[in-house]
Amino acid sequence: MLKIFLTDAQKQVQFKDYPGEHPVKFVLNFKKIFPSVMELLLPVLPEDENLDDMSWESTTTDFEKFKLLLSGWGVIELRLNAIAQYKDRAYADNLVKKAQQKRKEFKKSQPKLQTVELDYLFMHEVHALIDSELVELGEKFYLPTLRELWKNQVSMKVLEAKF
Repeated sequence: MLKIFLTDAQKQVQFKDYPGEHPVKFVLNFKKIFPSVMELLLPVLPEDENLDDMSWESTTTDFEKFKLLLSGWGVIELRLNAIAQYKDRAYADNLVKKAQQKRKEFKKSQPKLQTVELDYLFMHEVHALIDSELVELGEKFYLPTLRELWKNQVSMKVLEAKF
């Protein structure tokens, strides 16, 4: 369980809705996918330095973004599994690599973008690539749903990935 102190609300929340058993391991692995996680959740090491007692600090807004990233990745994994069934796992993994490359291009061409905006753009690109594959099977596009979920979190330019 993640123990998170929301600094703006001055309240402690407990968050259990993540895969795996060890919260620190989960956060460290999740930041490999979404680097902004380490900006959205700040680690607070206990005095005895026992990682099992680690807590986190965040703001209500940043915690909401973290939850959007987490649920967003869950949707991506489900959709990638569908692609892996339709094509194969290597093909699905390659879509993620293409999206990671696009994220790097955005970082280079749009240096003012925040890390969380780049993470959104990575998700946007993954869904765009998956949409183009699954439309052949009659699946609906997911990008409109993604944009609806994130519309209050990022600017319109970032939301639409148009610069």
